[in-house]
Amino acid sequence: MNNFVKPLATVLALGLSTTVLLAQENMDTDGDGLLSYDELLVALPELTEEVFAAMDTNEDGMVDANELAIAREAGLVPAE
Repeated sequence: MNNFVKPLATVLALGLSTTVLLAQENMDTDGDGLLSYDELLVALPELTEEVFAAMDTNEDGMVDANELAIAREAGLVPAE
């Protein structure tokens, strides 16, 4: 995680908006609390694997609420 993303992740983890959490809940079709590429692709049909990889800052192959919020803040995905 680069020096910009890590502090931003901490700030967002402490104050995620309910909109972000609700959006993630609606996209999380298997209920595991994480978003796969396929789950995000349903909501964001133009999402590329490269953008998904950029969103996945911890490189675990999934996007969590913090990573989604960071991606929105960075302009990688629309903010609803």
